[in-house]
Amino acid sequence: MSSALSSHGQLYDGDLRSPLVSREANPKKITMDEMLEKYCGEFGLWQVRHLVLTCLAWLLEGILTMVMIFADHEPAWHYLTSHAGTTSRCSSEPGSWEWSGGNGSSTMSEFGLICGDKFKVGLVQSIFVAGCMIGTSFHK
Repeated sequence: MSSALSSHGQLYDGDLRSPLVSREANPKKITMDEMLEKYCGEFGLWQVRHLVLTCLAWLLEGILTMVMIFADHEPAWHYLTSHAGTTSRCSSEPGSWEWSGGNGSSTMSEFGLICGDKFKVGLVQSIFVAGCMIGTSFHK
């Protein structure tokens, strides 16, 4: 670590017991970069590793959140038979309509999360977000 001048104009020797705030009338002002270099050291391998691991955790969190958005969308559907004026799948007879992309086009179509079971999509998303909040609260 390079030596720096203290606020008293003396060469800083790395003593952590020396005061950080000078009682002089015109103390030497240092920048944030100089302060970080003085007390934390240079930007090195440990900082790079910490930055990469932290970004990786946030990247994975973002991917999991985006999966919910795209996997839980409600796909298009169409009637197979005459629907006699009804415009809702819930009021139509079973088998009178089908998903346009097939049953595997989304989580909703695959597991039949429509009408009375539609709340389960939001419930799973809420549980996931609550788990993320609980997980980050125990992070040290």
